[in-house]
Amino acid sequence: MGLVMIRCPRTGQEIPTGIEMEREQFGSAPVFFARVDCPVCGRQHEWFAGDAWLCESTAVREADAALL
Repeated sequence: MGLVMIRCPRTGQEIPTGIEMEREQFGSAPVFFARVDCPVCGRQHEWFAGDAWLCESTAVREADAALL
């Protein structure tokens, strides 16, 4: 299980979207559009599936969870 991540367009920092999924599920997901409240800059960002990646690293996930 991994956490879907995007990059904050204002700061460039990686941020969690709050969506978790398996790598196989992520790779076969249809193109979709979503919004996320950014814990870094405080704004809401719109993103497409193509802007995201799956983070399966426990250390990175713990650091990102601390931002929430």
